[in-house]
Amino acid sequence: MNLATLPTLNGGWFKPKDVADATAILVEPKQYDRQRPTPNGPKDSVLADVSVWKSREQLGSAPEVNAGVRIEQTVLARDLGSVVGQAVLVTVDQVPSKKPGGNPAWIWKPITDPEIIAAVVAYGEQRDQAVTEAAEAAPDFD
Repeated sequence: MNLATLPTLNGGWFKPKDVADATAILVEPKQYDRQRPTPNGPKDSVLADVSVWKSREQLGSAPEVNAGVRIEQTVLARDLGSVVGQAVLVTVDQVPSKKPGGNPAWIWKPITDPEIIAAVVAYGEQRDQAVTEAAEAAPDFD
C-alpha cells in the first residue's frame, strides 16, 4: 500500500514574527501555487508542514508541529517553490526593504550548525520509522 496524504489547510497562516527566535524550523512544502488569488491580490503561496524547535534544549524532544500551514510572504513562498516534496531546515530573519520607508522582508536563513542538523535529522528518521511501523501494522483490506 502506498499511503499518500493530501495537502490541506488546517494549520492557519505562517507568521514569521512568531518563530523569529526559534532555534530550528523544518519546512516541508507540499504544494506551490504561483500567483494564487487572494483578497489582497494574487500572491505566490505554499502549503507546508512546519515543525518548530523554539530552543536548543527542545532539540532532543518533539517540536511544535503545524500541518497544512499557508505561507504567503513573497520571498519565503518563492524560495520554497523549487523544493516541493522535500524538506528544508532554516530559521527566519529580516532584511531591510529596497524601497525607502518599506517594510523589511522576511527571508529563510539556512542552518549550518552540525549539532542542530543532526538532532533534526534524528527526529525525522524516528518520525518516518514510526509512520512506516504504523502503516505495516494497519489491516490490509484487499
